[in-house]
Amino acid sequence: MKRLMALACLLLATPTLAQSRYVEAPVVNVEPIVELVTRKVPHEICRDEQVRVVNTSRSHSATPGLLGAVIGGVIGGAAGHDSRYQPVIAGAGALLGASIGTDIAHRQNTGSYYVNERYCGVEYELQDSERVVGYRVGYRYMDDVYYTRTTTPPGNTIRLRVDVSPLP
Repeated sequence: MKRLMALACLLLATPTLAQSRYVEAPVVNVEPIVELVTRKVPHEICRDEQVRVVNTSRSHSATPGLLGAVIGGVIGGAAGHDSRYQPVIAGAGALLGASIGTDIAHRQNTGSYYVNERYCGVEYELQDSERVVGYRVGYRYMDDVYYTRTTTPPGNTIRLRVDVSPLP
C-alpha cells in the first residue's frame, strides 16, 4: 500500500498527462478454457443379403413341342386305329402332345436360385472432443491478484502495461 501511495504522489507531482511503462507480473494460476466440439464422422457400412433370382429364360427350341406332337399323334392314332375318325383323333393327340411338350420344357427352364448381393451405405457417428480455446490467467500485481484471458499459455510471468495519469 505504501508503494501505491508513493507512486501516486510521484505521478501527481509530474507535469505530464499520461505515462506508460511495462512490468513483468508473476503468474499465480493458469486454467485452460475448453470447448466441446462435436463432429460427424462418416464411415461405410456394408451388409450381404440373399436375393432370389427367377430364371425366366425361355428355350427357343421347337424340339419339345415337335416331339410332343409326334408322340401325341402316335398315341392318338393308336387309340383310334379302328375308327373312321382316326385322322382327327391323331391330329387332336398331336396338338395335345405339342402343348404338353412345350409346357414341360417351360417348367424345366423356369427355376429360381439365390445369390448374395452386397449393399453399402454411409452412416455418421458423432464424436465429441475437447478443444482448448484460451487460458484464464491469474497474476499478482501490487499485492492483488488479477485475472485475464489469453490465447496462448503464459510462462512464469506475464507482461503488463501500466498507464499512469493524474486525476482531473
